[in-house]
Amino acid sequence: MPRTDEIATSDYRFNDNHVIAAEFYARQGHPHQTFAWLRKNDPLRKVSPDGYAPFWVVSKHADIIEVEKQPELFASSPRPLLMKEASSPDLKEEVIAEIFKRLQDSPRLLEVLASAGEGGLIRSLVQMDPPDHPRYRALVQPWFKPSNIKVLEQRLTIITKSILDQMMDAGQQRTIDFVSDVAVYPPLKLICELLGVPPADEWRILKLTNELFAGDDPEMKRLADDPLSIFDTVKDIYEYFSDLTDARRKVPTEDLASYIANGRIDNEFLPYKELISYYTIIASAGHDTTRNAITGGLHGLLTHPHQLARFKEIVEDDDAVKLAIEEMIRWSTPVAQFARTATRDCQLRGQHIKKGDTLGLMYAAANFDEEVFDNPHEFNIERKPNRHLSFGTGPHQCLGLLLARLEMRIFFRQFIPRIKSIDLLGEPERLQASFVHGLKHLPIRYQLIP
Repeated sequence: MPRTDEIATSDYRFNDNHVIAAEFYARQGHPHQTFAWLRKNDPLRKVSPDGYAPFWVVSKHADIIEVEKQPELFASSPRPLLMKEASSPDLKEEVIAEIFKRLQDSPRLLEVLASAGEGGLIRSLVQMDPPDHPRYRALVQPWFKPSNIKVLEQRLTIITKSILDQMMDAGQQRTIDFVSDVAVYPPLKLICELLGVPPADEWRILKLTNELFAGDDPEMKRLADDPLSIFDTVKDIYEYFSDLTDARRKVPTEDLASYIANGRIDNEFLPYKELISYYTIIASAGHDTTRNAITGGLHGLLTHPHQLARFKEIVEDDDAVKLAIEEMIRWSTPVAQFARTATRDCQLRGQHIKKGDTLGLMYAAANFDEEVFDNPHEFNIERKPNRHLSFGTGPHQCLGLLLARLEMRIFFRQFIPRIKSIDLLGEPERLQASFVHGLKHLPIRYQLIP
């Protein structure tokens, strides 16, 4: 990538759609030229992309921190992320009728849908504000404290070694899709183990969460020509985790699913929607964002060979590897955006924000902010400091950030020393998604050291 001052913004014509359109992300990834233009010319701009309700684009690092650290002023509900709206009231009625028809054999899910209102069928930590958010977060937070994450290190090391051993083939040169053949496995296997999902169901969980969070991508949709197939996915998610809950309440174990199934708020089991949503967000966030960061990290190394060579030199230095991992996470920014809603009239960067206005927090814009990062469009595994916002900040900061960092550190410390040769085979393919974003295919040719 060129230096920031070499990114052409003077002739760039701003387009609202470039900020959020999934099709645009599929073509070029995070819209860095758009964000560079915004940071320079209009760092807090109100936009109305096709199919989206208007929102303010928050493109500066400092502004995102200010918003995220004030949950009482900028709430997660009712619009926790930027999504397209139904195109018309009439169509909306038809859609609702069809959804109820599809879910008619799931009475508990129909009950949730009937009472969901604007909240939808998923209400996880992402959608919550105080007082619910801190209480629900506290249910599983002990699972992700440093001492527990350290315990997982040995198991994760074994998983990673097994995957790399399967890549060997007697030291012969091989061609693979790094995403589907390698990167998906370590985080998927670990989060399924933590949840108590049996190995036979790992790919089912992968498929369901991909359908749910990358639904704009035709390859990830259950049925590419059926926009309502997402509700079939939600139905399957509800049914799977309902069965898991029943099993863990009958016979509790030491896995994370037992904590969720038997967790209580005000001495009552979690409401059904919040219960299923808890499993869903952990299962998804526990693997797909890490997979995208691992893939994006390797892509960064392969497109910057001098950085790959440098990684080989510092691979035994734990502190240096930690720096490298942070740069990979910044560079890839797997979670592209969240949204907040102003609870009252206020000021931000000199703009008058009205009560009810939506603010789109664009993390890739913040992670390349020239005021925070020296030469931000340089991939530099020795970057220090590296105050990226890929995990968010404030009370909604990612619960699993320590686990994600550990997974990446273990993977690359095992993988890089075993590389004899490795090359990209053509351009990677990107997800058609502007929420959880990354590479969906990364063809490589490699040979490992036997």
